Amino acid sequence: MIYIHESLDTIKDLDSIEFISKKISKGETLSRANKRELKRVLNISEEGLSIDAPLYGMIPYLEAFFAAKNTVISPHAIEKNVESLLSGNLDDNELFNGFCQSLQNYASTPEFKRTIRMNRKSELKRQDSCCRYIDAHLENYARLIVVRLDLHLGVDPDKVNFISDLFIDMARYWSRLRRDLRESKKLPNPEGFIAKLEHGHHRGYHYHVMLFFDGSKHQRDVTLAKMIGEHWKQEVTKGQGGYHNCNATDPAGYKYYGIGRVEHWDLDKIENLKFAAYYLAKTDYSLNALNDKGHRTFFRGTMPKKKSRRGRKRI
Repeated sequence: MIYIHESLDTIKDLDSIEFISKKISKGETLSRANKRELKRVLNISEEGLSIDAPLYGMIPYLEAFFAAKNTVISPHAIEKNVESLLSGNLDDNELFNGFCQSLQNYASTPEFKRTIRMNRKSELKRQDSCCRYIDAHLENYARLIVVRLDLHLGVDPDKVNFISDLFIDMARYWSRLRRDLRESKKLPNPEGFIAKLEHGHHRGYHYHVMLFFDGSKHQRDVTLAKMIGEHWKQEVTKGQGGYHNCNATDPAGYKYYGIGRVEHWDLDKIENLKFAAYYLAKTDYSLNALNDKGHRTFFRGTMPKKKSRRGRKRI
């Protein structure tokens, strides 16, 4: 049984460590801001992270970061304040160069490369699947209404219990929602969907869902999202669930997120839609650690059949 209590600040720290580790492992030059951030995150206690986010070690670049840190910097030195040890021009700092070299060595091991390569291969396969799926819908519909929802269960903000039963509950709820979207007369029925189950340290298990509606039948994307979110909350989870209506957030920025109204001729927005879908294809290392029974975590509707092109041609 694993208990996780993690603040949003911790999540940002994990993202920052992963970002910097990737740059160093690839031999990229760190900007001045990156170097300042490196000094800060090197002061983060690994012991503290093991309490706040015990699954952080499942993320390869975080594992590489702390392996390099423990190799180069002694616990006694850390107590003195790492930032003071990384003073002056970092390019000439022996400790900094040793840390970077150690991290690069770790990221160069066959096992590390194999892990990254295997997961990247799976990501690319899912991305290609998303791309072909979106293109197939745009072939059939001159206009799509794209809805984005985040679906989760209500959790104690001070402690999230990530036991297998919760995983099973989410799978059961998702199955019920998919059935209702397909069969219920009370809900708008989408033409297709892409969805991914994720593990969030702050929110627990949650689904990122992208739904495609025929733009000739539906227009009000914010209302569509709200109807489905409320159904998840009230009917599917019986009040235990919650949702975030992405379409109701910053309507002026729709073109950047690829949600809302997407015309078949709007190549920029289609590209943004695919980029948003690619996010759903990313590997979730923490979830992989919890998913010891190999349950599906990425979902896509069946590929639509190509419709007849009789009648007026598209402009």
